[in-house]
Amino acid sequence: MSDVLLQLRSLAETNAFKIAQSNSLQVQSIWGPILKNYKTITSEQYRRFLDFDVNQHWTSLYRQVTPVLENDNFRVVLQALADDGLSVADRINRATEVQSMGIGTASALLCTMDGRWGVYNGTTEAALKQLGIWPTFERGLSQGEQYVVVNDILSGLAKQLGISQWELDHLMWLVISDDLDAAVKLAQTTEPGSFNALIEERSSLNLATCRFVRHTAKALKYWKNSRANLEHYLGYQRADNQNPYHNAEVVFQFVPTEDGSESLFVGAYRVIDRWLFPDEPRQHRLYSSEFGENDDHPHGRFDLERLPEFEDLVGRVIIDWGAGTRAWFQWCNSNQKTILRHVSRESELKTAYEKIAAGVKYRTKESDDRVVQVQRTIEAVALAEGCDIDALIKRLASEQGHRCKITNIPFEPTGWNAPSPDRIDSSDREYAMGKIQIVCKWVNFAKGNKPDDTFRGLMKQAADCMTTALPDLAKPSR
Repeated sequence: MSDVLLQLRSLAETNAFKIAQSNSLQVQSIWGPILKNYKTITSEQYRRFLDFDVNQHWTSLYRQVTPVLENDNFRVVLQALADDGLSVADRINRATEVQSMGIGTASALLCTMDGRWGVYNGTTEAALKQLGIWPTFERGLSQGEQYVVVNDILSGLAKQLGISQWELDHLMWLVISDDLDAAVKLAQTTEPGSFNALIEERSSLNLATCRFVRHTAKALKYWKNSRANLEHYLGYQRADNQNPYHNAEVVFQFVPTEDGSESLFVGAYRVIDRWLFPDEPRQHRLYSSEFGENDDHPHGRFDLERLPEFEDLVGRVIIDWGAGTRAWFQWCNSNQKTILRHVSRESELKTAYEKIAAGVKYRTKESDDRVVQVQRTIEAVALAEGCDIDALIKRLASEQGHRCKITNIPFEPTGWNAPSPDRIDSSDREYAMGKIQIVCKWVNFAKGNKPDDTFRGLMKQAADCMTTALPDLAKPSR
């Protein structure tokens, strides 16, 4: 037995074992409770767990899934395995009575649900035989009773090695692997050109503790309004362990694109703190009173902190989420996200400039309907004869370094810092060269009809006060 332990300890020091161990770190804690709750688990959840990219242990569990899903047979299996009133042998026997439910799948489910019990499958048998410790069964033993014999051996090994049954199952796989480099390749699933690889390139984050989260079209609406609005929303999630941030250290947030076929990256956030409302009524750190209190129902609240190393990608990377859009939160170590394209800041701002130019054209176009509209609101504005407003806006923005002419704040494609054409003299209703400047949207709103020099003076006065008399106001809120 000493030689066996020496061999297993040696394998436990390999890169292949450490990667596999890291990849599956969160699987038991997430899926154990889900599988135990046989009354509420859905067939889709059960099917999803059988995929290797989720369970990170077994590549062939999915093969016999259809008969087990029929007539909710999977619930019969899970109910039997979760029944603490039965001996473990009886649990295995009852579970394997279901058509196509073998002892390999049954013991894998049991190990996930209750870490005291090991896995008995073809890999286990081959590994124990190779180690020379495969048992001889007495005649007439049921599958459940054979499982108990094998589990006794596995329990003894796990105890002497100081690892869990879950981790021991990884070692059984390595015992029979002829090529550990190939084992590393299977365990280390990050693909070149994927968002997963991008995370590894830019940080030292453990992908097994990071999640991808793809929000609904509602989040896209918030994002289009402003990033602050979206972040306000991100801090509120459901309270149970099915919330998208459960057990995650870092979350990579996405929203669907307009047609829903792709996913746009909108930020990476470290989960700093979490608590339940109304047990603890305080607001989260990205909360803004502008977007409401959200105090009408119990929920979880989360303090999130932006990760600066990914900020330049926000709003500019589009990925293929994959076919499983209903699985809206997924572990980064086991779900590859292919990058479809990078959208440059220049491209985004170009679109923003085209949008505001189109707005000017609409406001200044001549039509009976438009004349009626402007007469009901403000004095009509006009576009100078021969003025190419598209070219003028792009030229001014470029000359300004793509920054607000008044505040010097860099333009953003959307939100309050998006570009907006401002008539320097508000009393002059004409858009023309020398008569307009490009400012942030909020600056244009704040300026209103004030004379340009008067507004600049007020802005300077405000800036001086914020940096001297009230220094805390000049510090960023997040």
